[in-house]
Amino acid sequence: MEDSPSYGGSPDGASVISSVLKAAEPRPVSSGTASEKNKYAVRFADAMAECFARDLGAKLTGITASSERSAKSAIKAKQLDVNFSTPATGLALGISLKSVHIREGGGSGRYTHNLKRNEEELRIEALGYHKRQPYAVMVGVLFLPIDACTDGSAISSFASWVRHLRPYAGRIRPEDEPDRFEKLYLGLYETDGSDLTFFDVESDPPKRGVPKATGNLLDDTGRVRRALVYSEWLEAIYRVYLRRNNAEFKWADGDEDPLQPETQD
Repeated sequence: MEDSPSYGGSPDGASVISSVLKAAEPRPVSSGTASEKNKYAVRFADAMAECFARDLGAKLTGITASSERSAKSAIKAKQLDVNFSTPATGLALGISLKSVHIREGGGSGRYTHNLKRNEEELRIEALGYHKRQPYAVMVGVLFLPIDACTDGSAISSFASWVRHLRPYAGRIRPEDEPDRFEKLYLGLYETDGSDLTFFDVESDPPKRGVPKATGNLLDDTGRVRRALVYSEWLEAIYRVYLRRNNAEFKWADGDEDPLQPETQD
């Protein structure tokens, strides 16, 4: 996309988040007004949506990628942050972005304010789009600064968000509950722009501490066991889209490829 934040080369978490944070400036302080914080969240989401549209659009050939923040749902035209559509099927993949960037005031110093509001907004979006287009793949990402993993004395804000959002993830079939997302992630970022990872809310988080982002991605049962770096997250979303559209082919050794007809000589 011509006006997307620019980081050059192949996409990685640090370059993406640094470009997004720069585009979203100025970052509000904890004592800032609600208006300042809301405007920052919108600027952050707009910049991140442009990166997602560009980087996933390179994988989803033949699908129009847009971050114009609009798509038709069963309720009305809503502000979906990223939508991938085709003329034949309409919405194929939608991504909704939420965020909590600043610690809560009043003594708690945590990132758990607006838990209920963000959950309700996500569920309303999933419901509206899935009722109109049940085959659409819906992905939600809620962004938190990485120090949300180490606040609190027992359970961090990050762990609290994972536990709160898990019931609304894991929609597998088009006939499953429409107010759930196919995938929900927490996007953890360093405020200095040095790192960005994605944690699947269906994975098991530490009660307190930063989830690891190295080592084997899957456990023996096939569950994701750690955070994903940016390139892994792009691949995971691509695979979810392929599975929904019966376009993924698995080999005997476990490798997976897009399903493409063989050309005949």
